[in-house]
Amino acid sequence: MHSTTTRSRAEVEPTARLLRLLREDAAHSEYEALLERCPEQDRPWLAPLVDDALQVRTRLEERRRREAELGALYETAGDLSSLRDLEAVLQAIVRRAHGLLGTDVAYLMLNDSQRGDTYMRVTDGIRTDAFKQTRLAMGAGLGGLVAKTAVPYNTPDYFADLRFEHSIDDVVRGEGLISIQGVPLKLGENVIGVLFAANRRVRPFSDHEVALLVSLANHAAIAIENATLFQDVRRAVDELTEANSVIRAHSESIERAAALHERLTTIVLDGGGMADVAQTLAEVLGGSILVLDPRGRTMAAAGDDPLVEQARSQGTLPDPCPAAHAVRDARVLSTDARRTRRIPAGADGSAACATPIVAGSELLGVLLLVRDHLDASGVRSLERAALVTALMLLSERTVAEAEHRLRGEILEDLLGSPHRDRDGLRRRATLMGLDLLSPHTVFAARCRDSTHRRRIADAAASYAAHARGLAGEYRGDTVVLLPQDPDPDEAARSLADHLSRAVDSPVTVGAATAAPGVDAIVEAHHDAARCLDVLLALDRDGEGASPSQLGVYGLLFHQTGRDELHRFVRRTIGPVLDYDTARGGELARTLLTYFACDTGLGRTAAELYIHVNTLYQRIDRVTALLGPHWRHGDQALQVHLALKIHTVLAAA
Repeated sequence: MHSTTTRSRAEVEPTARLLRLLREDAAHSEYEALLERCPEQDRPWLAPLVDDALQVRTRLEERRRREAELGALYETAGDLSSLRDLEAVLQAIVRRAHGLLGTDVAYLMLNDSQRGDTYMRVTDGIRTDAFKQTRLAMGAGLGGLVAKTAVPYNTPDYFADLRFEHSIDDVVRGEGLISIQGVPLKLGENVIGVLFAANRRVRPFSDHEVALLVSLANHAAIAIENATLFQDVRRAVDELTEANSVIRAHSESIERAAALHERLTTIVLDGGGMADVAQTLAEVLGGSILVLDPRGRTMAAAGDDPLVEQARSQGTLPDPCPAAHAVRDARVLSTDARRTRRIPAGADGSAACATPIVAGSELLGVLLLVRDHLDASGVRSLERAALVTALMLLSERTVAEAEHRLRGEILEDLLGSPHRDRDGLRRRATLMGLDLLSPHTVFAARCRDSTHRRRIADAAASYAAHARGLAGEYRGDTVVLLPQDPDPDEAARSLADHLSRAVDSPVTVGAATAAPGVDAIVEAHHDAARCLDVLLALDRDGEGASPSQLGVYGLLFHQTGRDELHRFVRRTIGPVLDYDTARGGELARTLLTYFACDTGLGRTAAELYIHVNTLYQRIDRVTALLGPHWRHGDQALQVHLALKIHTVLAAA
């Protein structure tokens, strides 16, 4: 009885020690040490217990590992589901694979549907750039095979495994990878990529490790899809937000444009002018405005920009100036330029926007807004203002044309048939603000370039209206009738200068004073027109004068004087004129050029575009006709004077 009790106690103590080792999660070596320390006679029954305890320990370790893996997978799923940035999701996937499997490296490749291959997207633990830039054809290598078949593959020794097409061995060998496993990233039946775990040594992968990587890949595929969808939704939201902003801005732009249009329309209906338009635009658009005519001259200005101030004071854009160059080069003022353009405004680097004022195919002018920045709304407002300005200019032109026709009709009746209805003529003139019973000055204006006739008449009408007079076209000339000026010569010069600047070409003006009454005005017009002819015959283009300023040529205004001048011309240079008439010669023109060149033979020949020998021959012919003394002293003066008078008489 005693021996049995003693043995039982001897068995209980090792068993309790085994349980304690299990509880304390002791190392495998401690179980073996317990078996070695027990008496020899106890080993037969203790050894099976130790084996059972080790199996229990192994199972507990496996369960703890699986529990840890499940916990890690759960945390991974939570982490991946909380991520919204695709790049962050991919980085987290690879980092978790690296940590869960305890491999040397992990990486992820995605399929490229357009190129039909798969490419390296994210890595963790990879060292070489060549590996990070790898692309695999479908079916090539372990990864290409996984991507093509959607089946997991692994190998403990990649280079010795003949299942794979070894097309990128140099890249894999350069990274030092040997054991590799890859599992597909699948969304439904579609493979979107491959997740890898690899080591730089020979090492087989257990089924459990493959299953773990597959589970992580499944979570990862869902997370990638969620992140992609989230990015799509966020992009759509951003696009909607941007579209909403554009719509709101467009709506505000329309409201501002409508308000501006209303203000501009009110200006037109109230009879406002270009100055009102310029001021309104400057206020609404927040800059300085210039309204320019087709030649770049200032019609109106508003604002305090230095360029605008200069254009206001000078009547045109200052030159040199980038904006003036743009106008002159027709890069802005072009009949094809129907949209706003940005141009430099001044030498200081300031910017401007120029919008053509166009009606049909005709350019009426330009709106120039000096401002550093103008958005699309401002551009539309400027273009809308250009349309309203075009309507205003067309309206002004229509009124001016009606007045021009009426004034032209009055002048036609006044100068062409003054005796038909004197009383009616005076009444019509009175309606135009003209008193025919007061003294007047009559002007006749002409330009050698006949294409300027209409513009000269328009400029003269404006000039006359400002001076409370009348202007219109009559027999090819522009006729101006103004209240009498005490100095008709100064008035003629002033008008000639004004009209020349208006058409940018020399305009010549003849003037004559008229006593009260219709007949006096008609006679004064005859004198003014004759004075104009004399000025042009004397090559005094662009000048203005009355008969009193013509010196000896003033004799042309008296019939008796004209007869005497004809006799003087015949007596002095008659043989030369007869020679030219009979033979179609150029002796008279040659003599005029000879005197104009101060009797210099070389200059005369060059001016006439003839050889000097030809000139000698003509001079000899004149000497034969007029005698040897025509080139000397008083006779030379008389010849020169006779030539001039002949020219004037022929023109008059």
